[in-house]
Amino acid sequence: MDGPNGSSGRCSSGWPSFWLSVVFVAASGVLNGLILPALPTAFFNGGTDPCIGEAHDSPACKAALSRGSRIGSNFTLLGSICVFIASPFIALCCDRLGRKPMMVLGQIANLVAVLSLLAVDVLGISLYIYFCLSIVVASFCGQVVFFLWIADRTTPEQRVAFFATLAAAMDVEQIVTPLASLVASKRNCLILSALLSLLAVVVTTFGMPESISDSCLKETQRRSFSAAARPSRLLQLGILVNKKFRGLTVLMLISNSVHAGCGSVFMFYLKAHFGADVKDVAPIIFLNGISNLCVQVFVVKHLARCFSVRGIILLGYFFGALNCLIISFVPNFHDLYVLALTSGLGVIFSPAIQAIYMNSVGPSEMGQVQGAVNSLMTLTGGLGPVIFSRLLVLFQDRGIYWTPYMLTVVSNIFCSLAVAFMKLPEKAEDDSLNVQLECSA
Repeated sequence: MDGPNGSSGRCSSGWPSFWLSVVFVAASGVLNGLILPALPTAFFNGGTDPCIGEAHDSPACKAALSRGSRIGSNFTLLGSICVFIASPFIALCCDRLGRKPMMVLGQIANLVAVLSLLAVDVLGISLYIYFCLSIVVASFCGQVVFFLWIADRTTPEQRVAFFATLAAAMDVEQIVTPLASLVASKRNCLILSALLSLLAVVVTTFGMPESISDSCLKETQRRSFSAAARPSRLLQLGILVNKKFRGLTVLMLISNSVHAGCGSVFMFYLKAHFGADVKDVAPIIFLNGISNLCVQVFVVKHLARCFSVRGIILLGYFFGALNCLIISFVPNFHDLYVLALTSGLGVIFSPAIQAIYMNSVGPSEMGQVQGAVNSLMTLTGGLGPVIFSRLLVLFQDRGIYWTPYMLTVVSNIFCSLAVAFMKLPEKAEDDSLNVQLECSA
């Protein structure tokens, strides 16, 4: 079946360039994330990393980790607030200017940010320049543009498969890029990240067509921009706090905040507790990426047929808590490889909760609800790292590094009890949820 613009498959005109662009951007982001924890500890310690090997217990390492984690989490929160505010506006600009121009602008901003991170390492410029540029990159809301480009070039029947492919494309880089870090130095990883960002700009500029038709652009441009940009039209979170969704929204606020917090302090925790560097952690990230990909592609759709949505959420909370216990109490760093067996199952609660929202409203409300859910998830993605970085800093002087992860265990127990006794919205557990879960995963 042909899509709206005549695209019938993932490899037809423009699609190969699109998938390459997605993978290049995501791979660059993962490389930056692998390297970033080493730069603040060196930057705030006069240019040398005080946390290498046995020195990870030194006062200098603890001070550098504390400051780097705190400042990084503050910028993460600020970036999340900017994304929260900017997402509807970026979508509006995509409607009026086109998807491709907004995608190119976002990728140019990403390239400049990566080059600034490389300059921190090579030239010793201020790390704050990168933090500020990363907020600009986040404000371009790249994923919003990716979803809109796919929606323009597919029919409703095709979008489930294409959105699932997008999720897989965003996960493939977690498998490939850690392998590169095993054989490359910190600086070479940053150079590779910059090259990937440059390739994304080139591929998008010269290989991707505009997805929205000229007639649609002209029709949108005839409408009043000021009316479309009213805050009441852009920010529609009220739907998430009405009686039908109130309990579910609290559940998402808590569980997504702790999940984002755990991920944000993972590298800092391993550096502080085990003295691990990028090359130590890369194989674990590689195996966790394999686990997540297998769960998304092969497992979730079968779980959706065997369990109710309530059961899938509870299963996700159980394995999430189990993962945190493993991270907290394994005696040796290499014991963390066991996470490859369980990490993917620890995140399946999130698509299940999102599917409940979408399954509980009619087609005319889905866009509004999805926009509000995305805004809420962005907000929790900034709130969690701030809370968890503070906890890591607060308890590291006492040698209790695992406090953030034990908080997650307690949170998952609380959320599991709430889910067990919560009355879900009507239609939340009917058969159509299976398809939505497969799409969300």
